[in-house]
Order: sequence, then structure tokens, then C-alpha cells
Amino acid sequence: MIAKISATENLGGALGYNFKKVEKGEASILLAHGLYQNKEEHYTMAEVFADMQALIPENCRTKKTVFHCSLNPHPDEKLSDERLTQIAKEYMEALGYGKQPYIVFKHNDIAREHIHIVSLRVDSKGRKIDDRFEKRRSKQITDTLERKYNLIPSSKVSEKAVTETPKVDTTKGNIKEQVASVVRMVLKHYRFCSLGEFNAILSKYNLVVEEVKTEFRGKKYDGLIYVPTDGKGGKISTPINASDIGRGVGYTAVQNTMQKSKQAIKPLIPAIRNKVLQTMRTSPNTEKELRQRLEEQGLRVVIRKNESGRIYGITFIDDKEGIALNGSRLGKGYAANVFNGYFSNPTHNPFLDETQYGSLSARLDQSATVHPSQLNTEESDNLVDELIEDMADGSFLSTGNDDWKEAAWQRKLRKLSKVNIRRRKH
Repeated sequence: MIAKISATENLGGALGYNFKKVEKGEASILLAHGLYQNKEEHYTMAEVFADMQALIPENCRTKKTVFHCSLNPHPDEKLSDERLTQIAKEYMEALGYGKQPYIVFKHNDIAREHIHIVSLRVDSKGRKIDDRFEKRRSKQITDTLERKYNLIPSSKVSEKAVTETPKVDTTKGNIKEQVASVVRMVLKHYRFCSLGEFNAILSKYNLVVEEVKTEFRGKKYDGLIYVPTDGKGGKISTPINASDIGRGVGYTAVQNTMQKSKQAIKPLIPAIRNKVLQTMRTSPNTEKELRQRLEEQGLRVVIRKNESGRIYGITFIDDKEGIALNGSRLGKGYAANVFNGYFSNPTHNPFLDETQYGSLSARLDQSATVHPSQLNTEESDNLVDELIEDMADGSFLSTGNDDWKEAAWQRKLRKLSKVNIRRRKH
């Protein structure tokens, strides 16, 4: 069972998200602890909000006064409402919120049933509930509850979810639920640093994500839409707004995943790069052979081409480790244009060049701790390539063929980099 905890100052937003699900028939209220119940024995959004708001002192110093948590059992668990209610009670008691007012919602909008809990982080006197090491303590509590109620351990969730999450199938209906299940699994299990890498992962599940920009009352907004595809990547269904799926799958959530991934992937890059290098040194004659040989190494590859057949993007995916890396993120010698050149003329294999790929791989492994002024021109160019990738990750880019734009940026930044290096030497 996995717990996701958040703190917010928007009580209306936390309650509104859950009560909206109740209104749509996608959720139900399991328990309201320490809250007013009307004569009809129902809880309404307005009454719960007023009840909780009244318990927050006006001079409260804590800004994020709202506790919002979801408890997610394994998809294979089929727990009764009584068991879920008991788990919620014991979880809140152990975490230090047993005397706080809180309300428990059971969500059934996706195949995996789970619960949401909304409470307050301050007591009636404005004193903050102890949240030191909250996530660590939460993990210990969920582990204890798993053992007590003989639940499937959360350590088995990610790998099982990756292998058992089905592709989106528009003929089966409940498209939004299917999309939600895939996206939430990917965001939980995988690390990626660009929209292209995110799409490479989603392609396995017949899904693509696109950025949308809108303007409302003079203010610009960034958002995402998810579109089901056929086996060849063609769009076959109406786009679904991320906001219609629910929390945690929108623009901000994806951007946060990308930012957090940047540090997490660094230790894994050398191993992925070595697997690709060793595979390419077997001189695969076709893309099919490349895929087969990479699969033997535990890697999956997604190759993107333009209408003329030119390779403009290549992404390597390790499903077990949960990581997706564009070729250029492995280093200059692994960019899409290198693979395009190789498959255009397989008789010339640049990966067999020990002078370039032998020492270069070792130098790249050390580049993260070396200042650019200490590198030669070739090494500097590789860091510039990585800089370009990072710049691209700062904002979403079109998934179309932007090779000429990228090449122009590379030439310009390389020139600037060389100038800066010469200046440092003087």
C-alpha cells in the first residue's frame, strides 16, 4: 500500500476535488471523524468546509493548514469498505492525526480502488501537528498495516504494474479510466527528462501526450492532453484533458517529474550507454536486429522518423529500472543523427572506433564533476549537447521534426563554448 501525502492552504480545493467525484458517482464517503452530520445523515461540501474552516484560528501562523493523503492498495487487492475504513483510522492515529477532524473518501473512478483523506494540520489552538519525518513515518505505518492485514507489499507494486498494465484499447470503453491507469503508473515508476522520453514510454501503451497552450482573460495557461493511438502511433480517439483525469497527471506534475529525474538518472547513464555501445559493436544490419539485441540487454528502443524516413529521435528505455534516455543524453556519439548515418550505411560502423568510443565513454562518466574549462573541445561539445537537452527540457517542445533547429542551436552554442574556453585559458 502506497501513501501520497500533500500539504496545501486550499481547503476548498482539497474538499472540492473529492466531493466532485462523489457528485459524479465516482467516489463515496466512508467516514467523517469529528465532523457535523446533517439531519439526513449526509455530509455536504458546504457543511464540511464550514466545519473545518471554523476550527482554524484566524491568527494561525501555519500557511499550509490542510492535510491531503491518498492510500493506494495493490490493484489486485479487493478490500471491503469496512476494512478500508479501519485502515484509514489506524493510519491517521499512528501518524498523529487521530484527534483531528478528517473525512475519508473511497474513489472508484479507476480500476484500482483507493481512498483519500482530508484533514487539518493544525489543532483548534493553531498548533501545528508534528510533521517531522512525515513521509518516512508514513512508510513505516503502511508497512505495518500491510503485515497486519496480510496485504500485498508495496515493494511489489511497481514492477507488477509495469508488466500488467494493459495498453489503451478504445474498443473496450472506459477510455478515461484506461488512460488514467497508464499515466499514473508511468509517472510513478519511470524517470524521464523530456516530453519526447515521456512519449517514448507511453507509446508502449498506445498513448501519446501533447502540450496545449491556452489563454483565458488575458492570462496564459499551459496544459496537457492525452490521445489514444493505434499500434503504429496514429491518433484514433478524442483527446482527453489532463484535468479531466484528475490530480497528479497534468502539466505541473509532469514538469516536476522531469526536474526530479535529472539527478536520479545520472548514476544510471553509464550502464545504459555501455549496453548500447556493446550492442552497436555487434553491427546490427537493421533496426529490427537492433531492437532484438537491445532486448537481450534488457533495453527497449523507440525510434522516431520523419516522412522522408530520416531518424530524428531515438530513446532507450530500461523498463526494470524505470528510466528513459534520449540518445543525446548518453553523449554526443549516441545522438539520433549518428544512428541515422549508421543505418543509411551499415558498412561503416562508427561505434567500432576505439579512439572515439573507447576513451570517450570513460571521459563522459567523469564529465559531471569536471568544470568545462578543464575539458578539451570534443568533451566541451558533449557538455554543450547536454546543455541543449536541458534547455529543451525546461519547456515542452513539439514532437515533430525539429532537426534543423536543433543543429542550428548546437552550432551556435558550440561556438560560444569554444570562445568561453579560450577566454578562460587567457
